[in-house]
Amino acid sequence: MAMTAPAKSALGPVRSYLQQTGEPLHAMALALPLLVLYGLGVVVLPGAANGADVISQLLFAALSLLGPMRWAGYLGFYATLIVGNIWLISHLRKTSAFSPRWFYAVMAESAVYAVLVGSLASSITADLTHIVGFIRPLSVTSSADPLTGVVMSAGAGLHEELVFRLGGIAGVARLWLGRGWRAPSLRLLAVMLVSSLLFSAVHHIVEPFTLTAFVFRTVAGLLFASLFLLRGFAVAAWTHTLYDVWLIVVLGR
Repeated sequence: MAMTAPAKSALGPVRSYLQQTGEPLHAMALALPLLVLYGLGVVVLPGAANGADVISQLLFAALSLLGPMRWAGYLGFYATLIVGNIWLISHLRKTSAFSPRWFYAVMAESAVYAVLVGSLASSITADLTHIVGFIRPLSVTSSADPLTGVVMSAGAGLHEELVFRLGGIAGVARLWLGRGWRAPSLRLLAVMLVSSLLFSAVHHIVEPFTLTAFVFRTVAGLLFASLFLLRGFAVAAWTHTLYDVWLIVVLGR
């Protein structure tokens, strides 16, 4: 018994990390830096605004009554978020096993998933388009500078996961399937598929339609949805963000 105790104690923090990072309050604390990065980033880089961003639009609309002072209100809102997140982290450290080191762990874990999502989505897309006799590589290039690319990636990772995974899957499935909505079922799979199809389709509102891009984003949406269900919102949002950073900033696509 004495020889197995160290192994169990070593696994304790890992088990706690995996269990708790998907909990709503923990996920909020871990994902909020993305909102702050994006929210402040679009102030100086308005071209990085994300189409799924309803938070900034609603905030600007609410602050429009302040006139010239609306920018002070906007910056004050994000300053409040920063202070609030610091308080939330302090609270979670007292009431649970939350550790600030989880930010590094989530980013490292999400970086691995980002590579897997890109590889799997590309491979599955190639197989599917080959079946229907349509093969055209994705070759869209991006002219965004690195800082703009990072802000764009944070916006996409946060807002698209909020809309299509938290709202489009958790919200819809909770209303349709009830409390046990997370249990594997054909209806949950249908919700995931519809959400992923919509996720892919909205990109073509401002982008020419190609079958390859549509299939790729649908597959990627299903992979992000699976991550959301298995690991929670924060990991899904960070994975989406880091994948986009790699795509936009590193590869220039």
